Amino acid sequence: MPVPFLLALLAGALFAQPAPETAAGRPLPMSAGGGTPAPEASDAGRTITLAEAVRLATLNDARVLSAEQDTIIAEQRVKEALFQFLPEVGLQASASKFEARYPFALSGVSRNLLVFPGADQNLYSGSGYMYLPLYEGMRHVNTFQLAKAAQKAARSNYDTVRREVGLNARETFYRLLLAQEKLAAAVRNEAAAKTIAADQALGAWDRIEAEALLGEARAEAAHARHAFEISRLALLKTLNLELDTTFRVEGALETKPLEIDIDKTIVWAIELRPELQSQTYAAEMDAISVNLAMGRRHPTLFFAGDYELTGHRFPLKQNNWDATLGIKIPLAYDLFTQVKQKEAEQRQGALKRAELQDRVRLDVRQAYENLRYWQKEYPLRESHHLGIQRLFDQAASLQGAALPKIRAAKRLSDARLAFLESVTEHILAVAKLEWAVGREL
Repeated sequence: MPVPFLLALLAGALFAQPAPETAAGRPLPMSAGGGTPAPEASDAGRTITLAEAVRLATLNDARVLSAEQDTIIAEQRVKEALFQFLPEVGLQASASKFEARYPFALSGVSRNLLVFPGADQNLYSGSGYMYLPLYEGMRHVNTFQLAKAAQKAARSNYDTVRREVGLNARETFYRLLLAQEKLAAAVRNEAAAKTIAADQALGAWDRIEAEALLGEARAEAAHARHAFEISRLALLKTLNLELDTTFRVEGALETKPLEIDIDKTIVWAIELRPELQSQTYAAEMDAISVNLAMGRRHPTLFFAGDYELTGHRFPLKQNNWDATLGIKIPLAYDLFTQVKQKEAEQRQGALKRAELQDRVRLDVRQAYENLRYWQKEYPLRESHHLGIQRLFDQAASLQGAALPKIRAAKRLSDARLAFLESVTEHILAVAKLEWAVGREL
């Protein structure tokens, strides 16, 4: 059997692509942990799926953890605002030793008790007090409402951060799957080129072309290894794992067409995007802040009471008590300046909300156009790949030179990788549109 024919069979065996098992609309699945694993990841121990990647990213990300603490802080501030409706109560006990030449009052920490000259130079006191605002211009009510709005905004911000982190985890996961597939193909190309370049039966001109093919295959394999390592580190950083963690990813590059009504998705985005919900709560907070500033001009009606036991020796038998109903009328010079500041901040918030709504609409339309492009493109690339695969299978049984077959196998590999890249981009386009809309589609 001629040597070129043997080399052609060898190249066909190295570059043979598995027959796709999908119809139009259900692209070729790729198992990163099984079908064509990258050499660097084939012996890895820990397996990370897409669901596990999203879980780890949202569990360990510093922004998510910080936003979660913000919700806890907001919840405690709501409780603090509720406590303002309760009376302020307290107890105090003191024991004083004095020497009086004439009557005088003790210091403020001892409640300014009066003492007189005499044989007894000890004074014991125990008291309880209570202070309750009966009317304070709705300041406590507005403070409570402000705390509730801030709590809702914190929860909305938490949802926003979780969605952003989840989208980033999906993107880095699928980028690594694609980089792994590209690396496997580059390794096969390099091995086949080495086999051809080592053939001593090649002519002078064929040897030059074989060496050139080997150089191209080596460069592509080195670039694929570099891209795979960068994608691996990006996923580890996204998952907040140690950068020397050994792992393998397991997933499938598969997608399906998605019918989208752009007008409906824009309405969904305006209603569901957490960022817009946060701005709604911010508008509520701005309005409450204005009411709080205006409430400073209202008087405060309060009720207070004290009960005190004093004496020079135990048991204490001298008791005093008082109950007070009073009013405080504020005379603040900066009252109207504060109101104007809050009103200006309220107008600033309205402008920001209008700008954010425009940005949300733009996000949806950009994501929609990106999805439309890849939804049209990936079936074309799939058809192109399948067509080249059929022609390659038909020509594989024919005799011919090894170099043309190597080039044909390389073209087949490039078509398959282009198809898988379009599938990856379509998957990510769907994910980005879901993020832009605020719900699964």
